[in-house]
Amino acid sequence: MLPTDQKVVLYVDDETTALKYFEQLFGDDFQIETAANGEDGWTFIEQHAERIAVLVTDQRMGEVSGVDLMERVQHRYPQIVRILVTAYTQLDYAVQAVNEGGAFRYLTKPIDEGEMIGTLKRAFDFHDLIVQREKLLKEKLSVFHRLIVMDRVRGLATAVTAFGSQLRDSWGAFESYMQQSPIEHRLKVQMADLAELNVAAIAKNEALQMVTTVDQLLQETTLCSSGWQESVDLVQAIQTVAERSAREMFDDDLDLAVVADGTFCIESDPGMLQKLVEIMIRRMADVQDQPTKLTLTVTPRGDEVALDLKGMFRSLDEDQLASFFSAVIPIRQWPIGMDMDLMSTFLLTHHLGGRVRIEPHPPSGPAIRVTLPRTRAQALTEDRRITAESFDKVYRSLETWIDESSELMQR
Repeated sequence: MLPTDQKVVLYVDDETTALKYFEQLFGDDFQIETAANGEDGWTFIEQHAERIAVLVTDQRMGEVSGVDLMERVQHRYPQIVRILVTAYTQLDYAVQAVNEGGAFRYLTKPIDEGEMIGTLKRAFDFHDLIVQREKLLKEKLSVFHRLIVMDRVRGLATAVTAFGSQLRDSWGAFESYMQQSPIEHRLKVQMADLAELNVAAIAKNEALQMVTTVDQLLQETTLCSSGWQESVDLVQAIQTVAERSAREMFDDDLDLAVVADGTFCIESDPGMLQKLVEIMIRRMADVQDQPTKLTLTVTPRGDEVALDLKGMFRSLDEDQLASFFSAVIPIRQWPIGMDMDLMSTFLLTHHLGGRVRIEPHPPSGPAIRVTLPRTRAQALTEDRRITAESFDKVYRSLETWIDESSELMQR
């Protein structure tokens, strides 16, 4: 963020002489930028919001009035202090500017040089206060955010440990989930939300969410088990899930194609296997709100079979990728519930002896890639237990995120 003394006053007016007059009068005391109408002013603001401390705008300007421009700025860039200039005969617009555009002051034409200089100086002081307040709020928000993330990780670590008696390699699933989660990305939370932050309510909400989470994880893992079978037609299991999902996919303008060259029979738990495929499809469908095509390809790879669910759309952006890992990352609003289905995918896959990989970018993605063993004997070869080293792997991403967020706060 630029120091206040390096920031500018943006003056917007559709009268060319007024623009020149403003620059001549106040250019020695302030850095002045001008725009010849409301739309040009808005374009300049969008491109240079960080440079602008004060917006001074005339009221009567073509399609976009001064109040309209101030209202846009108030919602998108509230740190810019807003001043309206209007004629004596338009004082009703001045009242509107205060009510709707959050005007710091309104001044009447013709502009009084001394009054304007004094007003601009006070506006810069007010802008500096806003910037300092936002910095403090961001620091507080960062602390709250880190505490919630760390508490979620601790709760999930406890939960998946408890699942160890029913799910194989539950800790290994959690370890893989944490290593792939983009937890180092700081999330954009509206500063206004912090003003109403109720720590007790958040603690209660988070505890309730964790209880609900444990129940959901059980519903989507152990409780969907139908027991191991020696020969499960993998392609048929996928087709069954695809047929069940067809109506919902159609309503959402999504097309799912299953691609498999032949029949692949594996030793597995068909109930868990179908639930795994169901969650994969649901999760990939939810991340894209535009009509698209999903392709689930089944490919043999020696003693394993790969399931690649790929979306025919662009790379996952930061928010979309974070949504896959929202079990540990609060997203979009504050506070937020947990979306646990991808955690269930990791638990199911590891229980069945496989592994999961999220591919956010083309050409290999966006995709969820699951690899499963052909036999139960292969599935039983690994069951990672909790050790000091495994704890280090889980919490390493948290340490990276804390270091990165601390650096951002110091800028």
